[in-house]
Formats: sequence, C-alpha cells, structure tokens
Amino acid sequence: MLGGVVAVLIALWFYRTADSKGAPAIQWAVAGLIAYYVPNFIWSIWVAKPILQTLHAQSAPIKASLVGHSSIVIGAACAWGVWYGFLRKLKAPE
Repeated sequence: MLGGVVAVLIALWFYRTADSKGAPAIQWAVAGLIAYYVPNFIWSIWVAKPILQTLHAQSAPIKASLVGHSSIVIGAACAWGVWYGFLRKLKAPE
C-alpha cells in the first residue's frame, strides 16, 4: 500500500517537472515509475526476502517491518537519482 502511494507521488513529481520544462510529461512519468519499481523489485527479491526469512525465524517483527519497507526507500532513492541526473537538468522552454 505505502509503496503504491510513493509510486504515484513519484509519477506526479516527474510529470510536473517534465511539464514545466516542456518535455514529454507522460513519458517522464513512466520513466519515474520504472526508476522506482525496478530497483524496488530487485531489492525486494535479492536482499530483503532472505533477510526477512531469518528475521521471521527470530521473531523480530519490528526489524522485519523495517526491512520489508526498505525497498520503498531504495526505489525512491533511485528515482531521485534519475530525476537529479537527467530531468532536473533539462532546460525550460524560452
């Protein structure tokens, strides 16, 4: 649920920034979603899932919740990196 809300906010952020710079806004919104979801998915499967299995075996619910939501932070950081590296540097139309 929280990951979906963050994804929508990232898509809106990319859309509004691209629109203000005269770039194709829909394409940039999709790029923002991809920049969020790909690292999110990879982190969830390769890193968080094995850690979660050991934390559930240890009965550590708070740590398990933090690790479970860590993919949201990783995805948002990667989306920010794409925004900072590419979209922010586009020149606004004159």
